[in-house]
Amino acid sequence: MAIAALHARRKIIPKTIVPVRRIVSSGRRQSSKTTTMIQQATSPNPSQSIGFSFSPGGLLLPYHMGVADCLITKNYIDQSETVLAGSSAGSIAAMAVGVGLDPIKGLEGTIAISDRCLDAGKQARGNLLPLLEEQMESLVGEEEFEFLQARREKYHNSNDDTTGTGIAMCYREIFPQQKSHFQTKFDNREDLFRSVGYSCMFPFFTTNFPCILDFDPVTNSSGDRLRMPRLLMDGYFSLPRSQFGCPILQDEFPESGVDRTVAISCIPQEIFGMEEVFGTATESQDFPGKNGSVQNNLISINDSCDETNSLSMADIFRIATQSTSRKELTDLFERGYRDAEKWCHREEDNRKKQQ
Repeated sequence: MAIAALHARRKIIPKTIVPVRRIVSSGRRQSSKTTTMIQQATSPNPSQSIGFSFSPGGLLLPYHMGVADCLITKNYIDQSETVLAGSSAGSIAAMAVGVGLDPIKGLEGTIAISDRCLDAGKQARGNLLPLLEEQMESLVGEEEFEFLQARREKYHNSNDDTTGTGIAMCYREIFPQQKSHFQTKFDNREDLFRSVGYSCMFPFFTTNFPCILDFDPVTNSSGDRLRMPRLLMDGYFSLPRSQFGCPILQDEFPESGVDRTVAISCIPQEIFGMEEVFGTATESQDFPGKNGSVQNNLISINDSCDETNSLSMADIFRIATQSTSRKELTDLFERGYRDAEKWCHREEDNRKKQQ
C-alpha cells in the first residue's frame, strides 16, 4: 500500500486536541505562525500508567513506527507525556514519538536511508549512522526539540525525578567506566542526536568501527572531570539479553509513575526469551494474570502469525540488515500497526475480565 493510502486509511478522531508546533505529513517544516493539531491522548485505563520500550532492529524500524501509530491512535500513547525508552532502532522510534512526529515520518525516513544506499550502490552496513544523522537534521528542528523539552512539564518540579523528558535513550559505556546509560535529559538538538547515535552504535554495522569515541570531558562518581574520551556502544548491550534492549521502566525510573512496561520487539521475541521477563500473551501457570486475564506486556513481530504478509526468519533478518524496497518497508509499518491492534484487543479483553 502506498504511503498516501496509509494517510487516507487512518481514522483518528481525537477526543481532546491541543495545538502544538511540529512536522506534518507533507514533510515540510512549518512556519512559526502555523500550528497543527496533535492528539491529546486519554488512556483507556487511567488507573494504570503504562510505559513502552522499543527494541533494537536495524532497518526494521518501520515496524516500531507502525506500532507507535496504532498506540497513538488508540490513545495508549500520549506524545506529550507517556514514558518511552529504546535501544538502537528503538531509540529512534522513542525519539520520533517524543518530539511529536507523525510515525509515518519514521517510515519515510527509513525509506530515504534505504533508497540512498540503493542509489549509491552501497551496502547499508557501515553507512547507516551518517545517513541517520542526515534524517534527524531534516526531520527534527528546533520546534520539535521544544516539544520534547516541554514533555511531562508538570513533573519537572520534583528534584527526585530523573525521568526528565520521559524519553530514554539507552547506550553502554565500556570505557573508562563499565556503565549503562538511560539518558532522558538533553541540552540541545545536537545532544539529542548524539545520544541517539550512541544508542545506535552496533559494532561494525552502523559504522565500520566497534564503538563511538565521545571526546566530551567525563565526570566520574566523585564529580571530578576526567580528561579522557568515553567509548560507547549500542543500547542492546546496556541490558540483559532477555530484555533485548528494552528497559523495565518502573525499575529504571521508579519516580516516573509507570507501573507497567510493555516491550515492543521488531525481531521475534522468542529468540531472546523476552517472555521470561515481560510475560506472554497466553494465559499460563508460569505467567498468571488477575481475574483470568492474560499477560500482555509484549508486542512482537512473528515469522508465521501474520496471514496478510508472512515473513520468514530469513526475511526479517535480511530487512534488518540490508537496503530493501519501499513496498517491503511500508508492509512492515502496516504489520506493526496490525500487531499493535491485536495487543489493544487483548487489553480490552483483560479490562472486561477485571471489571
